[in-house]
Amino acid sequence: MLSLQCPQSDLYNVVQIVARGVSGRSTQRVQNNIYLEAQGEALRLVATDLEYISLDATIPATVVDQGAVTAPARTLNEIAGSLPEGQVSLEADEDNTLSIVCETAHYDIRGLSAGDFQMLPEISEAVEFALPQSQLASILDQTIFAASADETRPILTGALFNISDGAIEVVATDTYRLALRSSDCPAAGAQQAIVSARVLSEVLRILDSESDEPVEVAISENLIRFVVGGITVSSRLIEGEFPNYQKVIPEEFDKTVTIGAEGFEQVLRRALIVARDDANRVVLRTTEEGLQITASSPDVGEAEELVAATLEGDQAEIAFNARYLLDMLEAVDTAEVVMQLSGPLNPGLMKPAGRDDYTYVLMPMQIM
Repeated sequence: MLSLQCPQSDLYNVVQIVARGVSGRSTQRVQNNIYLEAQGEALRLVATDLEYISLDATIPATVVDQGAVTAPARTLNEIAGSLPEGQVSLEADEDNTLSIVCETAHYDIRGLSAGDFQMLPEISEAVEFALPQSQLASILDQTIFAASADETRPILTGALFNISDGAIEVVATDTYRLALRSSDCPAAGAQQAIVSARVLSEVLRILDSESDEPVEVAISENLIRFVVGGITVSSRLIEGEFPNYQKVIPEEFDKTVTIGAEGFEQVLRRALIVARDDANRVVLRTTEEGLQITASSPDVGEAEELVAATLEGDQAEIAFNARYLLDMLEAVDTAEVVMQLSGPLNPGLMKPAGRDDYTYVLMPMQIM
């Protein structure tokens, strides 16, 4: 059976990552465990909920005997984090008891047979490409926050990956707002896939936003796989037809407001103190001095503040969810944002100034 040694820090880091693939709600006890396998000169760890996500990682190890076992994810995570720094010995016997030893600490954990552990199928006939970690991190950071949390509409809980020759579009919407990011992509072929926002959040958590090291992506008819260093995130795709997002994006405007992003964000945060008691509603009005932002609540009071802005076209008055505006501002890194409007009842469009690769559409709220 399994027998190996590895550094405590490596073990803890990878168990923390992999354990997030366990749902804890599986009717099969073994699927609430982490699969551990000693192979070659590495320890492989896998966790999956069999519905959407699988996290698979390897770390270097000194392998004495090859073999596999499963151990409860929460227990293994807590033990790995509490051990002193140094070499950890892992051994599993035929009764699936996992022995963990590090200096004077010794645990015997009751595991389950690795033979009963199920994994997601291997991906095949896929469109494959690689992107720098920083590029994929930027794409996900600017889109997946707009996905819905309503499980009754599964399609909207994911983001659409629209791959065509040389380009990728990632789109997420909860019907109240839509985020679309386009980018160059060295994919040969075309593919569409709806990927769970929960899975993409795990990918984003693993990515290094400052690194140009590649992320290998493969998309088949029903599966997607991301490989980041020694970590593989796989997922079943969400079945169904994503809304026609191009129809949602407004094309005609008669008002364009350019606003300093940092000042706009600060004013919105202050207005939200009042607006959060009124469904986060803030009213935006253009004036000769700039953009006036107001919020009111019968139980709290009123807030009003002016932020510097320039206006092209007619005067504007429209209400938006302040939280949704802040989500966009937190995701972009430009000095200014541009807001394009056509009326108080029509969707508004926001984008970073000077960029055409990111579009954010917001449905208005009723002005009270």
